[in-house]
Amino acid sequence: MTTIEQPMTFDQATRRVDHAQMFIDGRWGPASAGVTFATVDPATGRTIAAVPRADASDVDRAVAAAKRVAVEWQFTDAITRAGLLRTLAGLVTEHAEELAQLEALDSGHYLDKARELVGAIPLWLEYWAGLADKVGGRTIEVPGNKLAFTLLEPLGVTAHIVPWNYPLLILVRSTAPALALGNTCVVKPAEDTSLSALKYAELVAEAGFPDGVFNVVTGYGAEAGAALAAHPDVMGITFTGSTETGKTVAKLGAEHIAQVNLELGGKSPTIVFPDARLDDAVEGAVQGFCSHAGQVCVAGTRLFLHRDIADEFLARLVERLRVARIGDPFDEGVQMGPLVSKKQFDRVRSYIEIGKREATLFYGGGRPAGTDVDGYFVEPTVFTDVSPSDRIAREEIFGPVLSVFTWSDEDELVAAANDSDFGLFAAIWCSDITRALSTARRLQVGGVMVNDWFGELPMAPHGGYKQSGTGREEGLESIASYTQVKHVSVNLDDSPRASADWAGAPL
Repeated sequence: MTTIEQPMTFDQATRRVDHAQMFIDGRWGPASAGVTFATVDPATGRTIAAVPRADASDVDRAVAAAKRVAVEWQFTDAITRAGLLRTLAGLVTEHAEELAQLEALDSGHYLDKARELVGAIPLWLEYWAGLADKVGGRTIEVPGNKLAFTLLEPLGVTAHIVPWNYPLLILVRSTAPALALGNTCVVKPAEDTSLSALKYAELVAEAGFPDGVFNVVTGYGAEAGAALAAHPDVMGITFTGSTETGKTVAKLGAEHIAQVNLELGGKSPTIVFPDARLDDAVEGAVQGFCSHAGQVCVAGTRLFLHRDIADEFLARLVERLRVARIGDPFDEGVQMGPLVSKKQFDRVRSYIEIGKREATLFYGGGRPAGTDVDGYFVEPTVFTDVSPSDRIAREEIFGPVLSVFTWSDEDELVAAANDSDFGLFAAIWCSDITRALSTARRLQVGGVMVNDWFGELPMAPHGGYKQSGTGREEGLESIASYTQVKHVSVNLDDSPRASADWAGAPL
C-alpha cells in the first residue's frame, strides 16, 4: 500500500485546495516540466488550486508503470481484485462528504446533488466487484474429437479520458470494470475538474491496489489527452466528451489499433403525448434540460409537445422554472449551479444570441437574479417557433437551452425526433404504454425512458447511435469494452493424424 506523504488538502472556508499532485506508479509528484495550471471555482471565477500540467513525458511514465504491472494484475485472482474494489467502495463512503464538496467546488454541481452522485459511486464498485469472478468465456461445439473454448482476457493498459460534467462518476464508471476485468488504468481527467480524481487516487492507494495499476495524469486534452490516446502501449481507450474530440481520439487510437469506446454528444428529444401526466412530464422536461445547468450528454434539449396540450404545458413549464433556485452550489436549497468554466459560459451565451435571431425567445435568456456577477451562471432559456434546421435545434449547446416543437401526426413526430446527427437518448411521456413502446421502438437512440427521466445505473447499458458514440458503458454489454476474446482448441485424439481433415489435407 502506498503511503501518501502530503495528501491534497481542501479548506471549504477559503475554497482553496493545496498540494494537488499527479499520481503515477503509486507516487505523488509534479509534472516533469514543473508547470501547473489554475483550476477555477465556476461560482465565483476565482482560482481554487494549481494543478500539474502533464506533457508527453509524464504520460510515458504513467503508461510505463501501468504496462509494467499489467501481467501481474491480469493474473491476480479475480476474488482478490473484487476484494480491493469492495474496500475502495467502503473508503468512498467514508470520505463521501469531502469528495462531494470537491465535486461541487470544481464542477458546479450543487452540494446536495454532488452528495447524491458520490453516494451512488459504491454501486458501481460493488457491481463490478460482484462480476469480477463471474465473467468468463464459453465452450464451443466443433467437429471432431476436440475441446474448443474461449477465454475473456483484459486488454492490458487502458486509457480513461474523463469529461468535466460528471468527473468522478464517469471516472469510476469506466475504471471499475477495467480494474475488475484485469486491466491497468491511466486516467486523464478534464483540466477544468481534476480534483476529485486526485482525491479518488488517494483512496485507491489506501485500498491497497498495487503500484502502477491506477494512475492519474492531469493536464490539457491537446497535450496529455492526445499523448495518452496516441500511446502505442495503450490497448483500450474510453472517452466521454464532444463528438468532435471523440473523432480525434478515435483517429489517434486507430494508429496503433487500440480498442476505442466513445460516449459522445447528444440532442435528446423529450416527447409528450396528449394523455401524459402533465405535472410529471413538466418536471421531467425541466430535469431534462436544466440538470447540471444542461451540461449533460443526454440532456433533453428538444421538446416535442402535442398541439392539444402545448399551451398548457408551456405555461406550467414557465411556472416551474420561475421557482427554481439557481446560485452558489454551497448555498442551502440551490437546485442549479453555474456552468463549469468561462469558456462554456461564453459558448452558451453565444448560442442564446443565435437563438434570438433564429426563433422566438419564450423564457429566460439572461443571468439569474442574485448570482455572483463573476460566476458562470445562465438562466434556463426556452425558445419556441424553432425550425428543425436552426442551429439551436441541431447543435449540442451543453447548457440550459430548450428548443420547443409541436406535433399532431405520430409519423411526423418520429421523423422529426430522428432528424438529428445524434442518437444518444430520448424520453417519452405517455399513459398509453402500447403507444409509448411503439414509439420507443422507432426512435434511433441508444436509450429511451418512458414516464421517467434519466437515472444512470451500473446494471443497464449506456451509449449512443449515430454520432453519439460507439460501444457501451455499464451493464453486461460493457464487458466487451474492456476484454478481448481468445479461442483455444485442444485435440483429444492420441494423434492429430487420426483426424482426416488434418492429415488428409494437401500441403
